Amino acid sequence: MSGQPTLPATAPQMTALAEWAADHRAMVIPPAVYRQAAIVLCDDLAAIVAARKDPILVKMCDQMLGDGGKPVATVFRGGRPRTDRYNAAVANGAAGPWSELDEGSLRVSCHAGIYALPALLAEAEAEGLSCRETLRCLVVAYEVVTRLALAFSQPTLVLHPHASLSAVGAAAAVAAARRYDGGRFLDTLTLAATLVSPGPFDHAVRGSFARNMWTAAGSWAGLKAADWALCGISGLPESPRNVFHEVLGCECRPERLVDDLGEDWLIEHNFQKIYPCCQYSHSTVEAITGLIADLPRDVELKNCQEVIVEIHEKGQLLDERHPTTTLGARFSIPHIAAVAAIRGRVDLDTLSSDSLVDPEVAELRQRVTIRAYRPQLPPPNDRPARVGFVFSDGRKFEAECLCAQGSPSTPLGLETISRKVEGICRDVYPGMSEVMDELVGLDDGTLDSPWENVVSRITGES
Repeated sequence: MSGQPTLPATAPQMTALAEWAADHRAMVIPPAVYRQAAIVLCDDLAAIVAARKDPILVKMCDQMLGDGGKPVATVFRGGRPRTDRYNAAVANGAAGPWSELDEGSLRVSCHAGIYALPALLAEAEAEGLSCRETLRCLVVAYEVVTRLALAFSQPTLVLHPHASLSAVGAAAAVAAARRYDGGRFLDTLTLAATLVSPGPFDHAVRGSFARNMWTAAGSWAGLKAADWALCGISGLPESPRNVFHEVLGCECRPERLVDDLGEDWLIEHNFQKIYPCCQYSHSTVEAITGLIADLPRDVELKNCQEVIVEIHEKGQLLDERHPTTTLGARFSIPHIAAVAAIRGRVDLDTLSSDSLVDPEVAELRQRVTIRAYRPQLPPPNDRPARVGFVFSDGRKFEAECLCAQGSPSTPLGLETISRKVEGICRDVYPGMSEVMDELVGLDDGTLDSPWENVVSRITGES
């Protein structure tokens, strides 16, 4: 139509990405990338386990287990309850982001591990994939979905990536596990792109548990996209552009789908988390906990007149002052700052449902003022926070954190991540620590074992 702008074509780049993802014989994945994939797998599996006691999640998982088919895949909630691969993927997909302990990308808003793993682990257990093959599929899916996130990025955070990307991540993982050729891999991806959800980002900030179900629904949709592609069902070559650019309003940079493909591995550009809250708040947590150690003995932060949090642009979105759910608490700068100031730390215990009814926390968070951090800083210091506590006697105590732990410039060491995983899994799955050591150490015996056997070791049940 005359007068209409010409939209950039993306089909050639999508085709090239699918052909690359399907070419498992020619693909050379460096040991360091396999090692990082093992860390992502173990870290995200621990995030799934961490949520097992939440009463809402318990009810949802009970539904999945009670309505399941052939028991071929594990729901990681303690013990080894098994159900069909679809219900297992849904249950683990919901649990993955529940406690905000899953990893994510610092290149773009995307949590590729938790998009790929619930479906992949169910498929791997059901079909007898080796651990080595499971890690390969994770690397491929991580690359595919993160490149889509980069190619179709949002100017502002309107859509939550769990809704808009999880189906594609799951589909890529299952297509890789089934070793689809390039054409069928592309069919699976284009179909999955049409099955995404337009989930609003602010549902997380406002505490809606619907946000946690987007990864659950995406896990199911990705599996079914891989199934349906076998029937000759697909999207169109330009479906990703149609959905993400034309319908959802994302930018369109098709070259990002293939730039440095197979050389710049995106799984190496991620972050892990030790605080169970949105990563945008971590610099606030570290500024406050760092300040506490240097305070005079007569100062209690809860007695301040005002808390001023100067924070980066994405952190300013976390402005809910009256969270009513644990999810809302994990996305509330006022609540997180109050908990950090009063309890001296932010973890699963201090950010539990009890914190929502703590009168000291409720009172202090009303005195939190959120402002823009100035000047804006380039990566890796693009998520800073400066926190000041102002007292009625005129004193002010201030600290800042330019870059929280877990980012490439201040990465969490393997020892720290291992402690996190062990702390979560010790009483539930005592075999997890040994398995993690072997996977991350690229032990050939473990890598060549079926994932199903390794699950038996993790859970202690055959």
